[in-house]
Amino acid sequence: MFRVLGPLEITVGERLAQPPGPRQRELLALLLLRANQVVPVGTIVKLAWGEWPPPTARRQAQNCVGRLRRLMTDVGLSPKTIVTTPGGYLLQVGDDQLDMLAFLAAADEGRALAGAGHAWKASRCYRAALALWRGPAFDGVALGPLAGEVERLNERRLAVLEDCLDLELQLGKHTAVIGELRALVAEYPLRERMWGQLALALHRSGRTDEALVALDQARTRFVPGERLLEIEAAVARGETGVAERPGRLPDAPAGFVGRDDESAVLARLLRQEAGAVVSGEAGVGKTALAVHVAHRVHECFPDGLLYASLRGSGPGEVLGGFLRRLGVSGQAVPDGVEDRAEAYRGRLAGRRALIVLDDVADAGQVLPLLPGRSRCAVLITSRSSLDELTGGSRLPGLGGTSRGSVLPGLGGLAEEAFRPGARGFGGSGAFQAALGAGVGPFPGMPGLVGTVVSAAKGSGGGVLPLMELPPLEGGPAMTLLAKVAGAGRVAAEVPAARDLVRLCGGSPLAIRVLGARLAAEPRLRVSWLAERLARRESTPAHRAVAEALALGYAGLPEAARLLLRRIHLLDTPDFAPWACAALLDSTPAEAEELLERLVEAHFAERSSPSRYRLQEAVREFAAGVTGTTGATGTTGATGTTGVTGTTGVTGTTGVTEATGVTGVTGAMSVTGAMSVTGFTAGERRAALGRLLDGWLVLADQANGLRFESADEAPTGRWTPLGVTVGDPLEWFETERPGLVAAVRRAAAENRAEHCWRLAVALARYLEGAGHLDDLAECLRLALAANPHHEAGHAWLL
Repeated sequence: MFRVLGPLEITVGERLAQPPGPRQRELLALLLLRANQVVPVGTIVKLAWGEWPPPTARRQAQNCVGRLRRLMTDVGLSPKTIVTTPGGYLLQVGDDQLDMLAFLAAADEGRALAGAGHAWKASRCYRAALALWRGPAFDGVALGPLAGEVERLNERRLAVLEDCLDLELQLGKHTAVIGELRALVAEYPLRERMWGQLALALHRSGRTDEALVALDQARTRFVPGERLLEIEAAVARGETGVAERPGRLPDAPAGFVGRDDESAVLARLLRQEAGAVVSGEAGVGKTALAVHVAHRVHECFPDGLLYASLRGSGPGEVLGGFLRRLGVSGQAVPDGVEDRAEAYRGRLAGRRALIVLDDVADAGQVLPLLPGRSRCAVLITSRSSLDELTGGSRLPGLGGTSRGSVLPGLGGLAEEAFRPGARGFGGSGAFQAALGAGVGPFPGMPGLVGTVVSAAKGSGGGVLPLMELPPLEGGPAMTLLAKVAGAGRVAAEVPAARDLVRLCGGSPLAIRVLGARLAAEPRLRVSWLAERLARRESTPAHRAVAEALALGYAGLPEAARLLLRRIHLLDTPDFAPWACAALLDSTPAEAEELLERLVEAHFAERSSPSRYRLQEAVREFAAGVTGTTGATGTTGATGTTGVTGTTGVTGTTGVTEATGVTGVTGAMSVTGAMSVTGFTAGERRAALGRLLDGWLVLADQANGLRFESADEAPTGRWTPLGVTVGDPLEWFETERPGLVAAVRRAAAENRAEHCWRLAVALARYLEGAGHLDDLAECLRLALAANPHHEAGHAWLL
């Protein structure tokens, strides 16, 4: 390995070599600094002799390269490591052969992990990167005009170190980093960030007086900036948290299509520190639009992003989470909703942040979450129009056929279809005619966005204007179907595709689900799906979504259908594959394969690389599917509105379908002979027991990593095969909604032991992190389930 993060060295095994002369060290340093790039001979000459090289400079440079090659041969490296090119010389190395490249790769990986919220993994990655340093980069080598590049490399090390220390403070390692930080501020007395980290570490370790002394010492060296002043104020107030820039949004929706005009209006409203309520039917794409726009404008909000899904959450719980993300320590979060709202608005005063509130049920749920008089923008999604909040002010209708993305993969289909006087596809403008006049990508609508924004900014009565999201129709809807099912499938059956997207009620979710079924079954005709959907054509729109989901569901493998029928037991916004394995009594790997099948079918989506979630419309559909499991393993049901249980396609398509769904009603529910859970009462009890066992096993494992000893769970519990807890604090925070829901479920199902053990396993974390509302609820439920448990009373006290 070539080592430049310290004195320049070449190591092969235990053999160590250093270039003997200064000229060779400078040349090797230059080649390594520009690793895997051609270094012109003129650059080498200029580095060695400056502006006045001798006539023999090029020959001497060639001789120096030759001596370096011999040195590499002596230590066991190939002389071809340095390659001669027409323009100069190139030193070929991989990341594992040059410590500088290894450091940069590990630092980038750490930054990516930190950005994804994996603080513990990121801190370990940063420490591995920092361990490669043995001193200043290229120590002892004079690089003259290249010294600036070396200084930037040294600065990158300090920035990575500061990022690492921030993460370690976030992980609670306050006392452990104090000694390191004292040494760092002595070595780098002008680095304000390190002084702030030292003050926080001291304060959070109970050494507030020392923290104030450190801040006074910093003032003698430089004028403190805004960040250090915030830390000083927090320490003076006795707060252990200082606001960071919160910035976690759900992943941007993949393959987002259409809604260009709606996106432009919302983006401009948000940039002007206004906001809006986006309402619409289930599956119409409200969340996708909101997240898409939030990603589009997030850089305009330097003080952060706050996102929350309010499905099943009250304003108090959401306010507590927002306050913690704004720097209020758990213990300092006020108790009541009004006090939390006041603290929340105080934290946002004068700040420019974006707040996205998704899946709001009613105005009462969201009013405490509005930031008050501040420079924040708010974007809300709801099935309701929230008239109490909007005052009836509505943005001008944009229509479902607003300018949309035209899919390049259509092979010119879309462009040709909408070109005036287009020919082909059976005659002039046939594809346009098939879609209907006046749809598809339009020329720009001059002044539309400005008019809408002006109307929104000047709307009276309501707090926020309302955008009623229309169905996705016309060109964007056809483009979405083509993107999922394949452009060739749509081009081959344009009229049937037009009918299919119309029968989907303009729901992007329904279009994606049926498009995915077409993609999975190449011999299935678009017209066949459209005909089946037409038999059940109905309004309102949510019934069309349910019918489309039923057709997509019928095309899933039986194991995936079974998982979808059982997944309602997971009372959590998102989940890991092991939880689905518990429902099926399978391995996490097998469950993950089924989840990936549901993702391909657009019944599920990834919330992160290793977690999954369901849209609310899919949850409602899954909760309404009735399954009866018999000896043959087929599934059927009965109801008033039918998706036939046994359907077939014969002849040219050759598609046969043996299993279907019946009884999808307007409320996305069904009536059947057994239960709405897709399994018998005994199977349900067993699945729930495995799920609660899994939560308990992993919670005990996390506590075992945090403490020298953990409560031992009884043997014989179901254990998720191969699943381990990494960072215990990160695991608890990620799984907190599911763990609290598991305590509630155990209490509701009269599983006293599970309820008690889960509450105690979770209590240590909840108390330390300041989730006191959750702590009180869990202990109350546990004591109610087992009121004579002495340890429970001790915890409650």
